[in-house]
Amino acid sequence: SDNPTCPLTMPLAVANTGYAVASRFFDAPHMRFNIGDAHVGALLLAGELTEGMSVAQRICEQGAEMPGAAQLVGAAIAGRAALFAGRLSEACALLGRAAPALSASGHELGWGYRYHIPYATALAMRGATDEAAAVLAKLGGVRRTFRMLDYEQSMARAWLAAGEGALTEAIATMLSAAEDAAAKGQFAAEVWCLQTAVQFGDHTAVTRLGELETMVEGPRAKLAARFAVALSDSDGPELMAVSKEFEELGDLVGAVDSAAHACIAFRQRDRRGSALDCSQRAERLAERFGGISTPALREVSEPLPLTPREREIVRLLASGLSTREG
Repeated sequence: SDNPTCPLTMPLAVANTGYAVASRFFDAPHMRFNIGDAHVGALLLAGELTEGMSVAQRICEQGAEMPGAAQLVGAAIAGRAALFAGRLSEACALLGRAAPALSASGHELGWGYRYHIPYATALAMRGATDEAAAVLAKLGGVRRTFRMLDYEQSMARAWLAAGEGALTEAIATMLSAAEDAAAKGQFAAEVWCLQTAVQFGDHTAVTRLGELETMVEGPRAKLAARFAVALSDSDGPELMAVSKEFEELGDLVGAVDSAAHACIAFRQRDRRGSALDCSQRAERLAERFGGISTPALREVSEPLPLTPREREIVRLLASGLSTREG
């Protein structure tokens, strides 16, 4: 599973066992890539991004030496890892090539479907909302009855809503996805969903993330819990410290958003110099690997003298969308 709920060593041990079994069968390369996808996913969700990127790159290189769809799947796994790291230019390039090609080569219900979801998320994170919406609309017309990938689909829809200005909807989508993941015992996925809700500005996840940091192994849960508390307290220095730790972890989107929220917190206290430092940091990080575009970053880059809800309504109207009830 790519949702480690008990010590991370358990899913990784399962992955290693699976690789060993698959390597003994000449006709089992596809099994190896399915295991690799889950292995990389477990590492990414836990916050072990350096290791996850390394494993994904190794799988990509192995795929490049094999014929047919294996080459595309290896690239798609690397693209998904790049998405988690906030390397959006790389993610869009890899997934944008691999996912359509997999669908066109007879894997529309399988790998093609699976990798179009992170592709839509990467597009939305870059602000390419029309392209992301088109990808998700096409997926909506595909009838798939296995491995529904619920929380990843919710992530894509939430980032699309956020990009269109519907921040209330984006937060609600992530909180609902977190509840669903918890009901299925997918606690690492729940952490990721709640972290994203916090990035969007949610203040309700503090207690649950505090519980999850004792349940889910890996650095993400503990850092997401700190992020939630700092945002709730409007603690600029702590939000800045969290941003630096997200950067060290390899999660550039988390680093951008926590720095942006630090800027907002400093502005509220009229600490203009600190606010400027934070906004410059957020903008610099956002441009590093392909133009991250998030609601918090847009707020600090284009400040308006409005409440968050008023700002949301302005953006919805600018996008030609109807306002949602808060």
